[in-house]
Amino acid sequence: MTPDVLPQQIREMIRLCPGGMTWRRTFPGRLDQVASARVFVGFLLADSACREDAELIASELAANAVRHTGSGEPRGTFIVEVARSVGSLRIAVYDCGRGGAPVWPDRDSPGWSGHRGLAIVSVLAHRFGHRGDDERGHMVWARLPDG
Repeated sequence: MTPDVLPQQIREMIRLCPGGMTWRRTFPGRLDQVASARVFVGFLLADSACREDAELIASELAANAVRHTGSGEPRGTFIVEVARSVGSLRIAVYDCGRGGAPVWPDRDSPGWSGHRGLAIVSVLAHRFGHRGDDERGHMVWARLPDG
């Protein structure tokens, strides 16, 4: 973040937009693009106290999209979305479908060992979920407080 922009100024700009602000970027569906998705999120949240958690969440969701859905097939893509409102932000990754819906861990089951990336997301996020289907694609999201 440049020293010319104060966090208070960013919060005021977000406050001026009814419903907050949203940014999206499409990435080629390759694992080497996961790091680029992380940088994209970090740049947009440079002033946020939860920047590092949001970067990790974006990385995990993007990697899952490439590894487990049609996004990782030739010509596949994934989209990373950052939606920011006063006091809250949402990281979402859209995939190309196929591969099934995400299986979220049960937070109350200490022996749960599958899908470690989603387990990390479920611990870091205040809320999380998904929507969509194998035919049209999925949006997998995580919400964090942004205070």
